[in-house]
Amino acid sequence: MFKLMILEKLRDKNRQVVRELAWDIGIKPDYVNMLINELQKNFLINVDRGIVYWNPADNPSTLKPWGWNLEHRMVVGSTQEVARGRGPWSVIVAEYMLLGRGRHGKKWICSLGGLWVTFKIPVDSVTASLAPILLPVILVRIFRKNYDVPAGIKWPNDIIIHDKKIAGILLEAEAFKDQILLYIGIGLNINNDPPLETTTSLKKVLGRLTPRNRFLSLLIGWISRMRKLAEDQDEIRKSYLKYLETLNKNIVAKTYSGEVSGRVVDVGEGGELIVEAQEGLKILDPVTTIELRHTK
Repeated sequence: MFKLMILEKLRDKNRQVVRELAWDIGIKPDYVNMLINELQKNFLINVDRGIVYWNPADNPSTLKPWGWNLEHRMVVGSTQEVARGRGPWSVIVAEYMLLGRGRHGKKWICSLGGLWVTFKIPVDSVTASLAPILLPVILVRIFRKNYDVPAGIKWPNDIIIHDKKIAGILLEAEAFKDQILLYIGIGLNINNDPPLETTTSLKKVLGRLTPRNRFLSLLIGWISRMRKLAEDQDEIRKSYLKYLETLNKNIVAKTYSGEVSGRVVDVGEGGELIVEAQEGLKILDPVTTIELRHTK
């Protein structure tokens, strides 16, 4: 809690005198210094001569994307729920979520230094239908082009590096008159230390902290162009298949109707996974597939 209080003060004024910060929060300066040392493991924060400074390139509040309303919060229940009370073209960024969730209501484990964000955008039906494969393609392109890391897709839309999860996507939608409001929840392990062995972060991959605003700016730019990108459906599908590391892999999937195991041979038009099982071809739908793991 005290770490979030420090971040909140630095969010509003990126330079703070440590002693004054301690008085403002109501704790001793030595304790503030200890907390700042811990925060430096996950944030671009420096201390010099009793003054603590949060690099603006790591503070989402400093971003002012044209055409978007960006709201940077310290702690929320879920960015998806905050976004429901905001207008279209909103970006909700949180440093910590108490009730973060993934697909099928699974709990999303947050840790400080990650990027937990929801985009709320109006889309047409074509863009909405392609979003489940378009968004992971966007994330992989950012990781590969801008950070030179070999990211891939684990079906349906987890982003992995060396078979470890680095990002996840949660898509929800509402129909409103003649348009669809799409809620794009994205959890990115940037500078945090994810607790699970099956996960990794950009900090671990690169061996250093990286400014989070760079990734967030790139993501905003790509999402702003989603409708235009959706016009080339063939290219999206080709890119998805190119980056899909689940393709030609042996898998075990847990579905609402039972377990499916076999070799992945293709992906359907709607993103369904086509599996060659012992008893014949099986089609896995993202909506009814609870869990999937790669096997040897």
